[in-house]
Amino acid sequence: MTLTYDQQERFREYSIANRTVFSDQVVQDFFQLEHNIELFLRTLDGEEECRRELEDRFRKHFFRMRFVKFLVSTIKYCTIDQLRAHHKNDSRQILIFDRPVSEGGGTLGESLLGKKEIRESEPTTANPSQFQASFQNECLSQAFTALSQKQQLITTLCYALCYQDNEIARMIGVSPQAVCKMRNLALKKLRLDMGRG
Repeated sequence: MTLTYDQQERFREYSIANRTVFSDQVVQDFFQLEHNIELFLRTLDGEEECRRELEDRFRKHFFRMRFVKFLVSTIKYCTIDQLRAHHKNDSRQILIFDRPVSEGGGTLGESLLGKKEIRESEPTTANPSQFQASFQNECLSQAFTALSQKQQLITTLCYALCYQDNEIARMIGVSPQAVCKMRNLALKKLRLDMGRG
């Protein structure tokens, strides 16, 4: 269906006279369809059936617009949450992934990402000094020395042996929250000390 020239002019004049309403993007999008313009003009002429159909079509159009906006907003915030979670995960337990698995064999992280098997003969230790001896990065080794004994122990248990906070808490007799706090402080101190080195 194509609007006649008279219908187009009448609608254009009406939209100019009611600029406030017709400047709204939702209304402009709704009147992109010529059928909606025709229904509108017939409604102005007093046709009650056209008014009901026009209202129903606008209600559906408005719902669609709000629903699409809701979906876009939901996707945006879910993406932000995912990015934050990935960023948080990427910055956690760095020491585990930097740890060498064997002589010239790369790091644990490379091994896991490459889906290589870690050799069973790889020594694991709960002794912080032995864990420190495995560091290839001199700055990291010096920064590790500056940690308190408890921070060194928690860091070793967490990153050398991959124990969870609640397991470490049971081993050393403190709460899991205290372990988490001490581990985070140790990581913060390591980052600061390594940044200076």
